[in-house]
Amino acid sequence: MRKKSWVWSFLVICLTLFVIAGCSGGSKQTDGEISGGDAKSSGESSDTIKIGVIVADTGPASALGKPEADVARLLNKQLKDKDFNGKKVELIIEDYETDDTNAVVLMKKMISEHNVTAVVGGTQTSTSVALMGVAAENKIPLVALGVLNDDQLNEYTVQAPQSNETVLQNVIDYLKDNNIDSVAWINARDGFGQTGLPVFEGMAKENGIEIVAKEDFDAEATDMTVQLTKIKPKNPGAIIIWSRPPGAGIIAKNYSQLGIDVPMIQSHAVSNQGFLDQVGADGLGVLVLGSKLNVLDSLEDNEQTQLFKDFAEPFMEEYDYNPGPFGGYAYDGIQMVLQAISEGNTDSESIKKYLETISYKGVTGTYNLSPENRNGVEGDGMAILKVGDNGWEIE
Repeated sequence: MRKKSWVWSFLVICLTLFVIAGCSGGSKQTDGEISGGDAKSSGESSDTIKIGVIVADTGPASALGKPEADVARLLNKQLKDKDFNGKKVELIIEDYETDDTNAVVLMKKMISEHNVTAVVGGTQTSTSVALMGVAAENKIPLVALGVLNDDQLNEYTVQAPQSNETVLQNVIDYLKDNNIDSVAWINARDGFGQTGLPVFEGMAKENGIEIVAKEDFDAEATDMTVQLTKIKPKNPGAIIIWSRPPGAGIIAKNYSQLGIDVPMIQSHAVSNQGFLDQVGADGLGVLVLGSKLNVLDSLEDNEQTQLFKDFAEPFMEEYDYNPGPFGGYAYDGIQMVLQAISEGNTDSESIKKYLETISYKGVTGTYNLSPENRNGVEGDGMAILKVGDNGWEIE
């Protein structure tokens, strides 16, 4: 009898454990799942709306990404005291360490573990392209911080920086104003570097500007004297560089060492303190497509200047350096999502639709977006800068 009783008790215990395990397993979502329906439902009922921020706080692109990360950290502090129609907003900030694969992993983690409703990020062009695929797959709106051309953007992505065409219009205007009708072009062989030339070629042709030489270089190269030496005998009226630090700084130093005396115009990817620190005295006179944020003390007092100061002064007080245009991209990207939330859009789909038609005055420029124009920020926040003895000057 004792043996039968023991066997019966063992079977009852096993049956009970099986039932309990079955009940709990039916309702549990694993960490790896990215579930559209269940995740969104729980997100909408939460008192906190989460926005992902993925930037290159460290690694080779940190000269661009660190101000973006610091902007996000400062905004996160400020958001603790703000209320959005009874809800709180939190920024989930991650450093992808200038590694696109890592950025994709982090975005998927944000969706599955933090249930973010939108993402702002992708310091580099290649990173923004990688994140766009995750955004579309999971129907999450992305505000890209890397520069993209129109044909690269998908329906779940809008862009914070100006388009290459908007930026390059400043180059065309400068060349025409200074009666320069020939240029040489050099770009890095990376995501950003290769986006500029196809746009500029069309604009140059329309404006009667001849491109007398085209060169490129590996983004990790440590010397570009070969490219500059090839260009020098072509006698261009100016040299345009489409790259980011550190490559952009190396080529500026080589340009100085070779004694080339035509204007060098660098892209907006170098209008930051990291570039100034890198080039030192070798950068004197180099022109850069920059932001008015870089030269706050030189601006006239007006409504736009006050907008810049309201953003930059608290930042400089907190971190003791100018946020520059890349800090501005992150600020505007996050602020556009916050504007959508403040107007009652608390889920991913409604935020996506709001961003597609947003009108917003930012520190990067004035945004007027549409489904047909997802990088529709104007150039009113830009200026051509020059590297001077004490930093940035307006050309």
